[in-house]
Amino acid sequence: MRALLIANPNSTTQDSALFGAVIPLLRSVEGLVLHAKFTHYQGHATQICAGLSTDDVDVVIAVGGDGTVNEIINGLLGPAESNPRENLPTLAVIPTGSANVFARALGFPPDPIQATEVLVDALEHKKIRNIDLGTWGKSWFAVNAGFGIDADVIVGVERVRKRGAAATPLRYLHAALVAWRRIHRHPPRMRVRAKSRGGELFEHSDLPLLIASNTNPWTFLGPVPVVTNPRNSFDLGLGLFGLTDLSGPGGVAAMAHLVGFGHNRAMKRWFNRRIVRFDDAIDVEITCAEDQSFQADGEFVGKFDGVRLGAVADALKVYAPTHPVKANSMSKLRLAFSFFDPRM
Repeated sequence: MRALLIANPNSTTQDSALFGAVIPLLRSVEGLVLHAKFTHYQGHATQICAGLSTDDVDVVIAVGGDGTVNEIINGLLGPAESNPRENLPTLAVIPTGSANVFARALGFPPDPIQATEVLVDALEHKKIRNIDLGTWGKSWFAVNAGFGIDADVIVGVERVRKRGAAATPLRYLHAALVAWRRIHRHPPRMRVRAKSRGGELFEHSDLPLLIASNTNPWTFLGPVPVVTNPRNSFDLGLGLFGLTDLSGPGGVAAMAHLVGFGHNRAMKRWFNRRIVRFDDAIDVEITCAEDQSFQADGEFVGKFDGVRLGAVADALKVYAPTHPVKANSMSKLRLAFSFFDPRM
Protein backbone atom coordinates (compact mmCIF):
# COMPACT_ATOMS: atom_id res chain seq x y z
CA MET A 1 0.00 0.00 0.00
CA ARG A 2 1.47 3.34 -1.12
CA ALA A 3 0.51 6.26 1.12
CA LEU A 4 1.05 9.98 0.67
CA LEU A 5 0.92 12.02 3.87
CA ILE A 6 0.21 15.74 3.47
CA ALA A 7 0.87 18.13 6.36
CA ASN A 8 1.51 21.80 7.05
CA PRO A 9 4.88 22.28 8.80
CA ASN A 10 3.91 25.82 9.84
CA SER A 11 0.78 24.72 11.70
CA THR A 12 0.92 25.40 15.44
CA THR A 13 -0.86 22.08 16.09
CA GLN A 14 1.82 20.01 14.35
CA ASP A 15 5.27 19.55 15.87
CA SER A 16 8.09 17.03 16.03
CA ALA A 17 6.57 15.31 19.05
CA LEU A 18 3.33 14.68 17.17
CA PHE A 19 5.04 13.27 14.10
CA GLY A 20 7.40 11.29 16.33
CA ALA A 21 4.32 9.45 17.61
CA VAL A 22 2.25 9.32 14.41
CA ILE A 23 4.85 8.16 11.86
CA PRO A 24 5.89 4.96 13.72
CA LEU A 25 2.22 4.04 14.14
CA LEU A 26 1.59 4.38 10.41
CA ARG A 27 4.75 2.45 9.54
CA SER A 28 3.52 -0.41 11.71
CA VAL A 29 0.95 -1.21 8.98
CA GLU A 30 2.33 -4.20 7.12
CA GLY A 31 3.26 -3.37 3.53
CA LEU A 32 2.70 0.39 3.90
CA VAL A 33 5.16 2.55 1.96
CA LEU A 34 4.88 6.07 3.34
CA HIS A 35 5.89 9.30 1.63
CA ALA A 36 5.27 12.83 2.90
CA LYS A 37 4.80 16.23 1.31
CA PHE A 38 4.49 19.52 3.15
CA THR A 39 2.32 22.46 2.19
CA HIS A 40 3.72 25.99 2.19
CA TYR A 41 0.79 28.21 1.24
CA GLN A 42 -2.99 28.20 0.95
CA GLY A 43 -4.14 25.95 -1.88
CA HIS A 44 -0.87 24.00 -2.01
CA ALA A 45 -2.53 20.73 -0.95
CA THR A 46 -4.95 21.09 -3.88
CA GLN A 47 -2.01 21.46 -6.26
CA ILE A 48 -0.20 18.47 -4.77
CA CYS A 49 -3.25 16.21 -5.20
CA ALA A 50 -4.34 17.45 -8.63
CA GLY A 51 -4.47 14.55 -11.07
CA LEU A 52 -3.43 11.86 -8.57
CA SER A 53 -4.81 8.38 -9.24
CA THR A 54 -4.32 4.88 -7.91
CA ASP A 55 -1.50 4.57 -10.44
CA ASP A 56 0.39 6.99 -8.18
CA VAL A 57 -0.75 6.25 -4.61
CA ASP A 58 -3.37 4.11 -2.90
CA VAL A 59 -4.20 6.43 -0.01
CA VAL A 60 -3.77 10.14 0.75
CA ILE A 61 -3.50 10.93 4.47
CA ALA A 62 -4.55 14.46 5.43
CA VAL A 63 -2.88 15.69 8.61
CA GLY A 64 -4.82 18.81 9.57
CA GLY A 65 -8.29 20.22 10.03
CA ASP A 66 -11.32 20.64 7.81
CA GLY A 67 -9.56 23.22 5.62
CA THR A 68 -6.76 20.79 4.77
CA VAL A 69 -9.29 18.06 3.99
CA ASN A 70 -11.16 20.48 1.72
CA GLU A 71 -8.03 21.34 -0.26
CA ILE A 72 -7.11 17.68 -0.73
CA ILE A 73 -10.62 16.72 -1.84
CA ASN A 74 -10.70 19.53 -4.39
CA GLY A 75 -7.32 18.44 -5.72
CA LEU A 76 -8.28 14.77 -5.99
CA LEU A 77 -11.71 15.24 -7.57
CA GLY A 78 -11.00 18.20 -9.83
CA PRO A 79 -13.74 20.61 -10.99
CA ALA A 80 -17.14 19.80 -9.49
CA GLU A 81 -18.93 20.69 -12.72
CA SER A 82 -17.74 17.39 -14.20
CA ASN A 83 -18.33 13.87 -12.88
CA PRO A 84 -15.93 12.71 -10.15
CA ARG A 85 -12.74 11.23 -11.58
CA GLU A 86 -12.29 7.47 -11.51
CA ASN A 87 -9.45 5.48 -9.92
CA LEU A 88 -9.05 7.98 -7.09
CA PRO A 89 -6.86 7.24 -4.08
CA THR A 90 -8.77 6.60 -0.86
CA LEU A 91 -8.73 9.48 1.63
CA ALA A 92 -7.63 9.15 5.25
CA VAL A 93 -7.40 11.83 7.93
CA ILE A 94 -5.49 12.54 11.13
CA PRO A 95 -7.25 15.45 12.89
CA THR A 96 -5.03 18.29 14.10
CA GLY A 97 -7.34 21.29 13.53
CA SER A 98 -9.65 23.07 15.95
CA ALA A 99 -13.10 21.53 15.39
CA ASN A 100 -12.10 18.59 13.13
CA VAL A 101 -15.73 18.10 12.11
CA PHE A 102 -14.97 15.85 9.12
CA ALA A 103 -12.85 13.37 11.06
CA ARG A 104 -15.13 13.30 14.09
CA ALA A 105 -18.27 12.88 11.96
CA LEU A 106 -16.56 9.82 10.45
CA GLY A 107 -16.17 8.40 13.96
CA PHE A 108 -12.55 9.32 14.75
CA PRO A 109 -11.65 10.65 18.20
CA PRO A 110 -10.29 14.23 18.29
CA ASP A 111 -6.84 13.42 19.70
CA PRO A 112 -4.46 12.94 16.73
CA ILE A 113 -2.49 10.11 18.30
CA GLN A 114 -5.58 8.12 19.30
CA ALA A 115 -7.06 8.92 15.87
CA THR A 116 -3.92 7.53 14.21
CA GLU A 117 -4.30 4.30 16.19
CA VAL A 118 -7.89 4.06 14.90
CA LEU A 119 -6.70 4.81 11.36
CA VAL A 120 -4.05 2.08 11.57
CA ASP A 121 -6.79 -0.42 12.40
CA ALA A 122 -8.86 0.85 9.46
CA LEU A 123 -5.88 0.53 7.10
CA GLU A 124 -5.03 -2.97 8.30
CA HIS A 125 -8.60 -4.23 8.03
CA LYS A 126 -9.55 -2.21 4.91
CA LYS A 127 -12.39 -0.36 6.62
CA ILE A 128 -13.46 1.80 3.69
CA ARG A 129 -16.75 3.59 3.07
CA ASN A 130 -18.20 5.82 0.37
CA ILE A 131 -19.32 9.32 1.28
CA ASP A 132 -21.42 11.98 -0.41
CA LEU A 133 -19.92 15.43 -0.94
CA GLY A 134 -21.35 18.88 -1.47
CA THR A 135 -20.57 21.20 -4.37
CA TRP A 136 -20.66 24.94 -4.96
CA GLY A 137 -19.76 26.27 -8.38
CA LYS A 138 -16.72 24.32 -9.54
CA SER A 139 -15.63 23.41 -6.01
CA TRP A 140 -16.35 20.70 -3.45
CA PHE A 141 -17.03 20.80 0.27
CA ALA A 142 -17.09 17.97 2.78
CA VAL A 143 -18.52 19.50 5.97
CA ASN A 144 -20.69 22.58 5.47
CA ALA A 145 -21.28 25.78 3.55
CA GLY A 146 -22.85 28.99 4.83
CA PHE A 147 -24.19 32.15 3.23
CA GLY A 148 -24.49 35.40 5.16
CA ILE A 149 -23.92 35.76 8.89
CA ASP A 150 -22.46 32.24 9.24
CA ALA A 151 -19.62 33.25 6.91
CA ASP A 152 -19.29 36.61 8.68
CA VAL A 153 -18.50 34.67 11.86
CA ILE A 154 -15.70 32.83 10.02
CA VAL A 155 -14.29 36.16 8.85
CA GLY A 156 -14.33 37.46 12.42
CA VAL A 157 -12.51 34.42 13.79
CA GLU A 158 -9.92 34.54 10.99
CA ARG A 159 -9.24 38.17 11.87
CA VAL A 160 -8.45 37.08 15.43
CA ARG A 161 -6.28 34.18 14.26
CA LYS A 162 -4.18 36.48 12.08
CA ARG A 163 -3.33 38.40 15.24
CA GLY A 164 -1.93 35.19 16.71
CA ALA A 165 -4.86 34.16 18.91
CA ALA A 166 -6.34 30.66 18.97
CA ALA A 167 -9.74 29.85 17.40
CA THR A 168 -11.43 28.66 20.59
CA PRO A 169 -15.18 27.98 20.95
CA LEU A 170 -15.48 31.08 23.13
CA ARG A 171 -14.03 33.20 20.35
CA TYR A 172 -16.54 31.69 17.91
CA LEU A 173 -19.31 32.70 20.31
CA HIS A 174 -17.92 36.23 20.55
CA ALA A 175 -17.64 36.49 16.76
CA ALA A 176 -21.22 35.23 16.37
CA LEU A 177 -22.59 37.82 18.78
CA VAL A 178 -20.56 40.61 17.12
CA ALA A 179 -21.93 39.58 13.71
CA TRP A 180 -25.47 39.41 15.09
CA ARG A 181 -25.18 42.84 16.69
CA ARG A 182 -23.99 44.34 13.41
CA ILE A 183 -26.81 43.07 11.20
CA HIS A 184 -29.80 42.08 13.34
CA ARG A 185 -31.65 45.35 12.75
CA HIS A 186 -31.23 45.16 8.97
CA PRO A 187 -30.40 41.52 8.18
CA PRO A 188 -29.90 40.13 4.68
CA ARG A 189 -32.95 38.59 3.04
CA MET A 190 -32.10 35.40 1.21
CA ARG A 191 -34.34 33.35 -1.02
CA VAL A 192 -33.76 29.60 -1.26
CA ARG A 193 -35.10 27.00 -3.64
CA ALA A 194 -34.15 23.37 -3.19
CA LYS A 195 -34.94 19.89 -4.44
CA SER A 196 -34.41 16.65 -2.55
CA ARG A 197 -33.19 13.33 -3.88
CA GLY A 198 -36.76 12.06 -3.66
CA GLY A 199 -38.12 14.96 -5.72
CA GLU A 200 -39.54 17.01 -2.85
CA LEU A 201 -39.38 20.78 -3.37
CA PHE A 202 -38.60 23.46 -0.81
CA GLU A 203 -38.85 27.24 -1.18
CA HIS A 204 -38.52 30.02 1.35
CA SER A 205 -38.01 33.77 1.14
CA ASP A 206 -36.55 36.37 3.48
CA LEU A 207 -34.19 34.12 5.44
CA PRO A 208 -31.47 36.12 7.25
CA LEU A 209 -29.39 32.97 7.83
CA LEU A 210 -28.95 29.72 5.93
CA ILE A 211 -26.39 26.94 6.24
CA ALA A 212 -26.01 23.68 4.35
CA SER A 213 -24.36 20.75 6.11
CA ASN A 214 -22.98 17.51 4.73
CA THR A 215 -22.27 16.04 8.15
CA ASN A 216 -24.07 15.27 11.38
CA PRO A 217 -23.34 17.19 13.54
CA TRP A 218 -22.67 20.33 11.56
CA THR A 219 -19.93 21.38 14.01
CA PHE A 220 -18.62 20.77 17.54
CA LEU A 221 -18.25 22.99 20.58
CA GLY A 222 -15.36 21.16 22.23
CA PRO A 223 -16.95 17.81 23.19
CA VAL A 224 -20.50 18.97 22.40
CA PRO A 225 -21.94 18.07 18.97
CA VAL A 226 -24.02 20.91 17.47
CA VAL A 227 -26.85 19.26 15.54
CA THR A 228 -28.94 21.28 13.09
CA ASN A 229 -30.41 18.44 10.99
CA PRO A 230 -30.72 15.20 12.99
CA ARG A 231 -31.32 13.08 9.86
CA ASN A 232 -28.19 14.26 8.11
CA SER A 233 -25.24 11.98 7.30
CA PHE A 234 -22.51 11.31 4.75
CA ASP A 235 -25.01 8.99 3.02
CA LEU A 236 -27.62 11.67 2.25
CA GLY A 237 -27.73 14.95 0.38
CA LEU A 238 -27.32 18.32 2.07
CA GLY A 239 -29.21 19.32 5.19
CA LEU A 240 -30.49 22.91 5.04
CA PHE A 241 -30.99 24.89 8.24
CA GLY A 242 -32.36 28.42 8.23
CA LEU A 243 -33.63 31.04 10.63
CA THR A 244 -36.57 33.27 9.77
CA ASP A 245 -35.77 36.00 12.31
CA LEU A 246 -32.63 37.17 14.14
CA SER A 247 -34.22 39.93 16.21
CA GLY A 248 -34.60 40.12 19.98
CA PRO A 249 -33.57 37.61 22.65
CA GLY A 250 -34.62 34.77 20.35
CA GLY A 251 -32.08 35.90 17.78
CA VAL A 252 -29.31 35.95 20.38
CA ALA A 253 -30.34 32.49 21.60
CA ALA A 254 -30.38 31.13 18.04
CA MET A 255 -26.88 32.43 17.29
CA ALA A 256 -25.57 31.01 20.57
CA HIS A 257 -27.19 27.67 19.70
CA LEU A 258 -25.43 27.57 16.32
CA VAL A 259 -21.99 27.79 17.90
CA GLY A 260 -22.86 25.22 20.57
CA PHE A 261 -24.24 27.15 23.54
CA GLY A 262 -27.75 26.97 24.97
CA HIS A 263 -28.61 23.34 24.22
CA ASN A 264 -31.44 23.04 26.71
CA ARG A 265 -35.21 23.19 26.51
CA ALA A 266 -35.49 26.62 28.10
CA MET A 267 -33.18 28.20 25.52
CA LYS A 268 -34.74 26.35 22.60
CA ARG A 269 -38.16 27.79 23.41
CA TRP A 270 -36.77 31.17 22.38
CA PHE A 271 -36.02 30.19 18.79
CA ASN A 272 -37.63 26.86 17.79
CA ARG A 273 -40.43 28.63 15.90
CA ARG A 274 -37.84 30.52 13.84
CA ILE A 275 -36.22 27.38 12.43
CA VAL A 276 -36.75 25.92 8.95
CA ARG A 277 -35.17 22.63 7.85
CA PHE A 278 -34.94 20.61 4.64
CA ASP A 279 -33.07 17.31 4.31
CA ASP A 280 -31.39 15.29 1.55
CA ALA A 281 -31.15 18.25 -0.83
CA ILE A 282 -29.29 17.66 -4.09
CA ASP A 283 -29.88 21.03 -5.76
CA VAL A 284 -30.01 24.32 -3.85
CA GLU A 285 -30.19 27.85 -5.25
CA ILE A 286 -29.67 30.78 -2.87
CA THR A 287 -30.05 34.40 -3.96
CA CYS A 288 -29.91 37.76 -2.22
CA ALA A 289 -30.36 41.37 -3.32
CA GLU A 290 -26.87 42.29 -2.07
CA ASP A 291 -23.55 40.45 -1.94
CA GLN A 292 -23.16 38.25 1.12
CA SER A 293 -20.18 36.45 2.63
CA PHE A 294 -19.87 32.76 1.74
CA GLN A 295 -17.86 30.05 3.51
CA ALA A 296 -17.11 26.44 2.66
CA ASP A 297 -15.67 24.02 5.22
CA GLY A 298 -14.88 26.87 7.58
CA GLU A 299 -12.95 28.95 5.05
CA PHE A 300 -14.15 32.33 3.74
CA VAL A 301 -14.21 32.18 -0.07
CA GLY A 302 -15.76 35.51 -1.11
CA LYS A 303 -18.91 37.60 -1.41
CA PHE A 304 -21.71 36.78 -3.85
CA ASP A 305 -25.32 37.74 -4.52
CA GLY A 306 -26.14 34.10 -5.16
CA VAL A 307 -24.72 30.61 -4.99
CA ARG A 308 -25.77 27.18 -6.22
CA LEU A 309 -25.11 24.11 -4.12
CA GLY A 310 -25.33 20.46 -5.05
CA ALA A 311 -24.71 17.00 -3.63
CA VAL A 312 -22.95 14.09 -5.31
CA ALA A 313 -23.55 10.56 -4.03
CA ASP A 314 -20.59 8.24 -3.37
CA ALA A 315 -18.15 10.90 -4.53
CA LEU A 316 -15.16 9.61 -2.55
CA LYS A 317 -13.87 6.60 -0.62
CA VAL A 318 -12.49 7.16 2.88
CA TYR A 319 -10.92 5.06 5.61
CA ALA A 320 -13.07 5.22 8.74
CA PRO A 321 -13.93 3.12 11.80
CA THR A 322 -17.01 0.92 11.52
CA HIS A 323 -18.48 2.59 14.62
CA PRO A 324 -17.61 5.90 16.34
CA VAL A 325 -14.67 5.52 18.71
CA LYS A 326 -15.00 7.02 22.18
CA ALA A 327 -12.38 9.55 23.20
CA ASN A 328 -9.74 8.33 25.63
CA SER A 329 -8.60 10.42 28.59
CA MET A 330 -6.12 12.41 26.47
CA SER A 331 -8.79 13.19 23.89
CA LYS A 332 -11.14 14.37 26.64
CA LEU A 333 -8.40 16.55 28.13
CA ARG A 334 -7.67 18.01 24.72
CA LEU A 335 -11.35 18.85 24.25
CA ALA A 336 -11.55 20.50 27.67
CA PHE A 337 -8.55 22.70 26.91
CA SER A 338 -9.88 23.54 23.43
CA PHE A 339 -12.08 26.18 25.08
CA PHE A 340 -8.88 28.08 25.86
CA ASP A 341 -6.19 26.92 23.43
CA PRO A 342 -6.72 24.23 20.74
CA ARG A 343 -2.97 24.07 20.11
CA MET A 344 -2.54 21.71 23.07
